[in-house]
Amino acid sequence: MRQFFKNKTDGFSEVRELPINRALLFGDGLFETMVFTNGHFRFHEDHQARAIMGLKKLRIESIPDLLKVKELLNITYGKNATLRVRWNIFRSGIGKYSPMENDHCEHLIVTDFQPSPGLKNKAYISNSIQVNASPWAGTKTLNALTYVLANIERKQQGMDDVILLDDKGNISEGGSSNIFWVKNNNYFTPSLQTNCIAGIARKQILDQLKNKGFNCEVGIFKAKDLMDADQVFVSNVTGISYLLNIDGKTFDTRPEPTLLSLFEI
Repeated sequence: MRQFFKNKTDGFSEVRELPINRALLFGDGLFETMVFTNGHFRFHEDHQARAIMGLKKLRIESIPDLLKVKELLNITYGKNATLRVRWNIFRSGIGKYSPMENDHCEHLIVTDFQPSPGLKNKAYISNSIQVNASPWAGTKTLNALTYVLANIERKQQGMDDVILLDDKGNISEGGSSNIFWVKNNNYFTPSLQTNCIAGIARKQILDQLKNKGFNCEVGIFKAKDLMDADQVFVSNVTGISYLLNIDGKTFDTRPEPTLLSLFEI
């Protein structure tokens, strides 16, 4: 693992640790998890657009440029590297709850890429952790306690994934992913109104389904709708994982090649 830091005026430099900052003190920022391969970020434009949209929600005024991160990685690692990159963007300055400024700093965590497992054997629907509504719902903020606590619970229960409901009891997302299911060759996924993350892989899958002529309904669904499915899978930028068993029910896990092709390295 290597880390790089950029304050509001200087370029990136490699660091071992960060100065005290608003990300640490208040979770005052957001992040993008990305795959860098063949000298480019996969889904580059979508990551840049989501970061800009999230920063507007957080009222951070300056705009980071993902092309600068790409340049750094090409110089540092070369174009043959395949990497997992976490791009943390947070409000500059310190202050207390009231910020002293609204510019941004950037922090990169770069590690080797590991694809999502194609199959997860055991999953469950959590009845104790929910995805609550907020003005920044759908944004990958640096406050990820919902997902931290959900995955602590998941590990305690010996499960491979956890499915989360929103604060109205609707299916929202997985513990680190968006969720889709298939019934009679029709695809379904929760609306962003369920407070799920506006996932980059989710967007790519929806576009691919539309382009290939598949029907996909984006809406509000209860647990019984999910449990009535033929097939269930979760997705993030590292790939797609099919769920074999949810709360004791077994599902079809034969993959759809059209969707897997989106994540080929």
